[in-house]
Amino acid sequence: MAETLPGAKPGSIDAVIDFDGGVPDSGKPLGIDVATREFLRAFFRFAGQANFPALTPDGASLATFRALAAQENLAAERCTSVAGLDDPALAATGLLVRYDPAIANHAWRRRRHGQRRYSLTGLVHNAATTGAREAIGALASAPLQSWDALICPSHAIKGAVETVLDGWREYLADRLGVERAAAARTSLQLPVIPLGVDTTRFDKIATPEKRSLQRAALGLGDDATAVLYVGRLNYLAKANPLPLLLAIEDVARRRNPAPVHLLFNGYFNDDENEQAFNEAITAVCKFASVRIVRHGDPEFPDGLWAAADVFCSPVDNIQESFGLSPVEAMAAGLPSVISDWDGYRDTVRNQVDGFLIPTLAPPPGSGVQLAYDHFAGRAHYGDYLSATAQSSVVDTEALARALFTLSANADLRREMGASAKRRARDTFEWSRIIRDYGALWAELAERRAKDAEIGAMDGTAFHPSHPDPFAMFADFATAQIDMSGRLELAGLGWEETMRRIRLKIGYIYPHTLVALEDLPLLIGQLESVKTATLVDLAAMLHMTDTAKLARTAGWLVKLGICRYRAPE
Repeated sequence: MAETLPGAKPGSIDAVIDFDGGVPDSGKPLGIDVATREFLRAFFRFAGQANFPALTPDGASLATFRALAAQENLAAERCTSVAGLDDPALAATGLLVRYDPAIANHAWRRRRHGQRRYSLTGLVHNAATTGAREAIGALASAPLQSWDALICPSHAIKGAVETVLDGWREYLADRLGVERAAAARTSLQLPVIPLGVDTTRFDKIATPEKRSLQRAALGLGDDATAVLYVGRLNYLAKANPLPLLLAIEDVARRRNPAPVHLLFNGYFNDDENEQAFNEAITAVCKFASVRIVRHGDPEFPDGLWAAADVFCSPVDNIQESFGLSPVEAMAAGLPSVISDWDGYRDTVRNQVDGFLIPTLAPPPGSGVQLAYDHFAGRAHYGDYLSATAQSSVVDTEALARALFTLSANADLRREMGASAKRRARDTFEWSRIIRDYGALWAELAERRAKDAEIGAMDGTAFHPSHPDPFAMFADFATAQIDMSGRLELAGLGWEETMRRIRLKIGYIYPHTLVALEDLPLLIGQLESVKTATLVDLAAMLHMTDTAKLARTAGWLVKLGICRYRAPE
């Protein structure tokens, strides 16, 4: 059975997961894929729901969702399918969760069915991609409510999101000639909730026994200091290794003959990155010993967490948003030396769990041309990332000082590592993170019950760019069908009437018309009264959907089954 939150009852958190089946588990894992998979695992374990409904595009996605649930001992029948955004099951649950920021279209579609039916929650993993920035920008004009939220895993990402939204609001205010406050009429919540870690797993993979085995396999003696970097080995899109190589070489030179080892545990995206890493290692490191262990190495299936003395990640890339690896290092009981960058600074406490290394970046206004080059296609995404990272600085001297301090002081390493492990358990354990999600979702439910609604559906267009086609193209026709106009039969017999209805070119999209089985009743009424206004005909048939009757009238006239008489 899945675990529940302390004090929680089954059903205490009710959420529908918008799941498209995209949770790859390859030999080259991306942070977003790992985070999504771990969130789902934690959700299944700790949410305490009686059932786990999912909005899935097809049967294969539902099967994948059920397979992931099965890994957490949930029976398949507890994972149900929600048909769409108008499904009563979604309204009954009251919450739809997407694990990305693309909730704008969902908000527009919800508007058609009722904005109080449920809350929408998205999450920002990476704000650097064009897709993510456009999804965030779309929120500025979407009909989002105070009972909707875009969760940010770090305060830095929240700042990035607010920059995009503020830019759109300022533009809309200027473009529409209104006060900025009027253009900013969105109450979307932007809570900061970090990503989580499975501390129980790290308790099992970072044991003294595994430390001895891993260090023996790596050839590390008791006097050796092992500094570990974990993650993609990509100097363009993750972290430039040069500051780390320069710092570790300085430490190894100063500590010589005490051995200092740098361990890279990850994977290369391509040969270019591998060649660049090896070139830099050869050029810089003379005293330090550097080893690269590929992710998924069968000799080290749990990574190198047990073997390391210190974790170090001087990330300098805007593609980073939160950073799972520092939290994993804390769960493994390692002191960390990480850059004071984005979400990293929300994890490790400086001089408590490790050290935060100062960073430096050009001022706002320095990257306008770079942004345009990326937008215009002159620079691809990798260029955009690497150009910003190229001018973002990690203080190499401070990095070397911190690494030297930890490498020379085993007691400090143990003290900071123990503090880090407690912080991982007390702050970042998934059961606590899911509890924070649950608290947010409960708050959104309260807001949905009492807060004022913005942009309520007015009965016509649910989306300004998707109006009623009979309104948008009203000037195309000579005139419109009037509900006061009269409908009468054209004199065809039933056999000819049915022949025309069965023509492939006649019965094209039946969903917009009166149901085929109800047509005899409609035609029968016209036979009995000879002629009737559409208003009267709707009353005779007890039809409340007069729009469907108007469409059906046009269709019957088009087939020559009926005639339409405009009101005089």
